[in-house]
Parts: sequence; C-alpha cells; structure tokens
Amino acid sequence: MFDFYFNRRDFLRMGSIGAGMSSMGLSEIGLADTEELELKDKSVVWLWLGGGPTQFETFHAPTDFNVPDQFRPVNGLLYDSSTNISLGADWLQTFKHKDKIVTVNSFTHGDSSHRQATHWMMTGHYNGERSQTSNPKYPGFGSIISSIYGSNTSKGIPTYVKQGGISGEGPSWLGGAYKPFDPSNKDNLSPRVEVSRFKSRGELLAALDKQHEIVSNAANSIGKYTTQAYDTILGTAKLAFDIDKESTKTRDLYGNTDIGKQMLLARRLAEHGTKFITMHYGGWDMHGNISNALKGRVPPVDQAVAAFLQDVWDKGLNEKILLVVTGEFGRTKLNGNGGRDHWPAMSPMLMSGGEYELGRTIGKADKSYTPKESPYGPLDVCATLFNHFNIPMEIQKVDNGGRPRYLLEGEAKVIL
Repeated sequence: MFDFYFNRRDFLRMGSIGAGMSSMGLSEIGLADTEELELKDKSVVWLWLGGGPTQFETFHAPTDFNVPDQFRPVNGLLYDSSTNISLGADWLQTFKHKDKIVTVNSFTHGDSSHRQATHWMMTGHYNGERSQTSNPKYPGFGSIISSIYGSNTSKGIPTYVKQGGISGEGPSWLGGAYKPFDPSNKDNLSPRVEVSRFKSRGELLAALDKQHEIVSNAANSIGKYTTQAYDTILGTAKLAFDIDKESTKTRDLYGNTDIGKQMLLARRLAEHGTKFITMHYGGWDMHGNISNALKGRVPPVDQAVAAFLQDVWDKGLNEKILLVVTGEFGRTKLNGNGGRDHWPAMSPMLMSGGEYELGRTIGKADKSYTPKESPYGPLDVCATLFNHFNIPMEIQKVDNGGRPRYLLEGEAKVIL
C-alpha cells in the first residue's frame, strides 16, 4: 500500500503517466488539497549562523572542568542545573530566557565542507557533488513548505521569505514558483501606476494566459510567480514588511543592528502569515583568535534572539512560531592560532517555541564532541518541521519528469 498526498495541480502535471501508474496498481491515489491536509497556522524562523559556529561557545558549552583547556569555552560559560542548559558566556541575554529554549547536544552529520554541509542542513538530504557549479539536488525546507501551503496567502503575504542568501535554500526540482521572496527591495511592493490601471494590466495578462495555456512545469512556475507578485503588490504585504510600524521601545529591544532588524521583521512576517523566514548571520568560520571574534560577533545576535523570545511570548505567538538557530557544523578543540577548525561530528542547535516541552537539553556527547546519546541529523530537522506544521511524513510532490517523489526521503524522527 502506497500513501500519496497530491494537490490537484500536481495530479494534472502527471498527465500521461496515469496509465503507467494504473499498471503499477496505483490507480486509487487519494487527492489531497491543502485544506484536506489540515495544515496548522504555524511559522518557522530559521536563523543561520553561517561559517560553522562553535558549539563550545554557543549552545553546548562543556560543564566538565576536568577536560583540557582546549575543550573549554574561551570566554567562560553560563550553566543552569535545573534545565542542564549551558551556553557560552557571551550569550547572557539569551540565557535569561532559558525556560523558553531547547539545546540539542547530539546533532551530527559527516561533512566538513561548508557547501555540502549547508546543503545537507538546509534540505535534510545529502548531495556529495563537490563541484562549485553543481546545482542543488534537493529542495530547501522553505521551498518545501511553500509548495505545500502555496507561494503566498490570500492577502499577498509570501509564504517563504529570505533575508540574505544561504546555499541550498532554493526549490530545486519543485520549480521556480517556490523560490524565497527577497524583501531587500521592499519599496517595489507598491505599484508604480494607479491601482486601477495596475489591476487592468493584471486582467489583460490573465486573459492572454488563458489563450496560451501550456501544461508544463516552466509555464506553471511563471503563472505562479505572476500571481504571487500581483497579490503581493495589491495585498497587505507592504505593511507586514514595514518594521517602522513597531514602537520605538520594541525596535530598541531588538537593537539597531542588521540582525536585530531582521529578527524583528521575522516576527512581523510570521505574525502576518509567512510560514518560513530565513536569516543569514555569518562570520563564524573562526580559525584564529576566537575569543575576540566572539566578543564582536555574539552581542548583536544575542540581543536579537533574546528580544525575539520575549516579544513572541509577550504577544502569545510562542506556540505558533518555531525558532531554529544552527549552522553547517561545529568546531574542534583550540588550534595553535587560538581558533577552532571544522568538526562535522557535532553542530550546535537551539530551538524554541511550538507545541513542545521547552527549558531542557536533548542528547549527550562525549568529550571529543561526538554524540553518544540520542543522535539526530538533518533529516530529523525535516521531520520536526513537518510535525510542527502537521504535514504528513509521507507527503509527495511530482518532479519535472512527472515522477512522484517523497519530500522526506528516508527514516526520520522528530527532535522535540
């Protein structure tokens, strides 16, 4: 018995393979629209610490002071015995919200390449192709969510928004309609002509499209992009993207920094209906003088994360929004330059929100920072996201070749 979850557009795209499926005994495929899947009104805010953040000085600071100095957090640590949460000392503001977070102390994979590890983390699937010009093999989490919910809401709010680029975040074989929306040019969210004239242009374009309908993935993507752009410009999206609508007190809480503004925008977008929002806060490839590097890099993001946690809870959005903070891999013990090198056996990860038990740690690692209890990997992140949105683990989409493919390929377990 096969479990298939397609929407009607997917089914039409399958076209001529219907007879083949019948011969395979798959003629009784259950069609499932978004409403029939009973998807939840949830959001994910994905904060990417690009470059390979150190687990020692972020969310997995070792509390055993019997270990050699090379394995200790260089700037000290913050530890709470009731939750077993231990953060690097530079994360003081976030630590104050320890009852709202979960640290995963056993997250692992096996690739120390920035590019391959990032793709793995952003898609849940491994692509071993080492060429710098190779295309992403699997769709990113945000594009997957967008393909299930639709590229934008009825009010024109994009389902998937990115702030800064992350390798592997695109739609791959799902098609261009599910690329992330980039808000860097938010001034273009208003029409340059009168609204009535703009609507007339849209009606004319729709009429022309009906005369030249082509059942193909490319045409389908173009049509979806046009609809998304049209709805976004005429809807309420511009208001959602305007953080100046927030009070001075709230903006000061997040901080007058790029990451502070991005985290505030992420909260606004999630509140308005965006399902997946990414941010890239890079600079974590610290092979030398890691102590000073952290003192400059952590405070802005520490303030932004702490503000986000307080703001989300104050607004009662904590069960709606799941925050994920991670990077492509962790770091080794201190090297001769006072820095840390790549260590794919352990990646730091912090989560918060959703309908999960918080204020705890998950998993354990040995002194070499290799998981020894409850190991989790990138595919388990996908399972956790699906669980948060109430998406069936066995859901499938049709690829460019007309083949049904699982969006989560393989066995996976929910981390939280």
